[in-house]
Amino acid sequence: MPATLTELKDQIEAATSILVVSHDRPDGDAIGSAVGMGLLLRSLGKVVRVVNYDAVPESLAFLPGSDLVERPAGRSDADLLIVLDSAGKDRIHESVWEMAKDIPLVINLDHHISNTGFGDLVHVDAGSPATGQLVYELAAHAGWTMDAAIGENLLAAISTDTGSFRYPATTPATFHIAGGIAALGVDVGRVNRMLYENYPERRVLALKRLLQDMRFDFDGRCVSVALPLAVSRELDLQPGDTEGVIDVIRAIDTVIIAIFFEELPDGKIRVSSRSKEEAYGVGAICAGFGGGGHTLAAGARLGGPLEVARERFIEAVGRSVASLERVEGPA
Repeated sequence: MPATLTELKDQIEAATSILVVSHDRPDGDAIGSAVGMGLLLRSLGKVVRVVNYDAVPESLAFLPGSDLVERPAGRSDADLLIVLDSAGKDRIHESVWEMAKDIPLVINLDHHISNTGFGDLVHVDAGSPATGQLVYELAAHAGWTMDAAIGENLLAAISTDTGSFRYPATTPATFHIAGGIAALGVDVGRVNRMLYENYPERRVLALKRLLQDMRFDFDGRCVSVALPLAVSRELDLQPGDTEGVIDVIRAIDTVIIAIFFEELPDGKIRVSSRSKEEAYGVGAICAGFGGGGHTLAAGARLGGPLEVARERFIEAVGRSVASLERVEGPA
């Protein structure tokens, strides 16, 4: 049975020392929910460490408390491990799990429909658009006091994972929570400016290169871009620099499915995909490659080379589109 918010509250309040982690290559929801949770737990008098295998992206370093995030080291003697925004244990580096090896109780708090259900207390709400929203709901349910610093992190988490409140998963509760966060004294304009109007030049240059390589398939309904490792190194791209690229190409009027391929230093190809329509969901396609996520937003990692991985994935998209249209007719 899934754990209730009351059960999470009880275990958190009973713990003295807590380790908070989120997935590798953290995005806004991973950092915002983890740091927001860390600050929240500190306000409750807990001894807290917030750990991620990767550093906080430069674009999110403005968030208050982001300097709490540390690299894994040694063994933790915490009473409780809280894992946020991670659909599976494989989303978190083995060194983090080694650090957490002796922790007796694990809470898994997430919003991905593909969550594998790991941990002792599992609260997965696939109807929530962001893990940051779940952290807010837990705090509100528990009666824990939140301040502007906590609110700023949770707003960044929610805003980035809802595409600035544009994605279909955004719920009435999401807007209500955003209002509650603003009421904490958060400077909403500043947060949005730092998230969406504070890009380094290299990020825009990367977008320029990607758009030059933009490819359309299936009568313009699928668009993709690919980032070779050589270009990443040439432009000295940093983690987080490519966040939002997929939203640019997804905005094309004919497009239903948008895909971003990125070559990683280990030779793997990271695939991020988005769909505008549930009927053309990308979650199942990514699952076929060992990935996961949501119906309209999912990812996977494929073996290289880059162009081979791109062809394999786009062929799978084509099979899915063809299968659907044999049944329902063209979109």
